[in-house]
Amino acid sequence: AYRSLRTNLQFLGLADGNRSMVVTSSIPGEGKTTSAINIASTLATAGERVLLIDADLRRPKLANYLKLEGSVGLTTVLIGEARFEEVVQPYGNTRLDVLAAGPVPPNPAELLGFDAMAQLVTWETQHYDHVIIDAPPLLPVTDAAVLSKIVSGTLIIAGARKVRRGELEAAIDSLDRVEARVLGIVLNMVQQADSARYAYRYS
Repeated sequence: AYRSLRTNLQFLGLADGNRSMVVTSSIPGEGKTTSAINIASTLATAGERVLLIDADLRRPKLANYLKLEGSVGLTTVLIGEARFEEVVQPYGNTRLDVLAAGPVPPNPAELLGFDAMAQLVTWETQHYDHVIIDAPPLLPVTDAAVLSKIVSGTLIIAGARKVRRGELEAAIDSLDRVEARVLGIVLNMVQQADSARYAYRYS
């Protein structure tokens, strides 16, 4: 499924130029972090050089999930206490690098909105084939909407039987208000019994 998603993203015009992307959801618990990891891994397996960033500065999970050092990372770079090259971590024997969140700051949205974040993403897109940013859910906080303005597009993860239609519509509206490019919606957590409902149909 993630290999198919990789192909779909290429068709959406991320094949050339600035290939940076925010992965978010409407509410917590829809699997956005797991999806970001799988998307990044699939791209790296295909030979692309990928950077995965944990920009969920409220509930960072990447370092824990991938068993990496989490005490330094994005926030350390943004406040000038370290350089990117000093804190980025390779993930295993792959072409995937990970920038953990680092210490949780008191002002996540403000920190992510600084010019330093935009400059960092611009620099990273010149050195990586893909930059994937795991951002907080859209409805509780504004962080993902702030980040969506400095990337090529935003991918929304929708948890089946988790998110309600009104919540998903509100999340998309929050991106529309900042004129973000929505790449699409990934339906996650679909149970096997539901597979027939999502079969191809022609009409």
